[in-house]
Amino acid sequence: MAEFWTPDESSGEIVAARELEAVAARGAVADWQAARGARHFPLAPDQVMEPVHANTILVRVISNGEDYEYCSVGEDLVAGFCENFSGRRLSDIEASTPRFGLGLRMLYEMVRASGEPLCYRGWAGADMPGAQFIYYESAILPFGRNEAQVNHVLVVSVLVLRDQASLPKNLRA
Repeated sequence: MAEFWTPDESSGEIVAARELEAVAARGAVADWQAARGARHFPLAPDQVMEPVHANTILVRVISNGEDYEYCSVGEDLVAGFCENFSGRRLSDIEASTPRFGLGLRMLYEMVRASGEPLCYRGWAGADMPGAQFIYYESAILPFGRNEAQVNHVLVVSVLVLRDQASLPKNLRA
């Protein structure tokens, strides 16, 4: 089993879906691919969200990416962030925690602009003392009714909580 530690500084990296160890995130990518069929991306996130609801954040795109609104946050992520930020906007998060908010905006914008899924993993360091997690893996997936415009982004994340000594079962296949 892998052991985790808290690094001094938070960091993250874009990875290929096949590199994800988190079953929920990797499965969501496969479900997204099946749901889209011949389309560039699926119409709605329901089919992809259902099996992994506890690990999801559904984000609505506002004015072609000017802002983003959090529609729902799954219970595992509420526990990891110690907050349910449903109803809040990304601009609020950027105002209160700029570095974290700007990182989220960058990821959402990459997915919104490209219409392509993006997989990411990262470490919450000592510079984020309020985070209840130290490691996470995420799949960030686009949805939209119009082939040319993403109107929702679904984030499927699995968190390793700070009080977990080793890799949890839900991170391994």
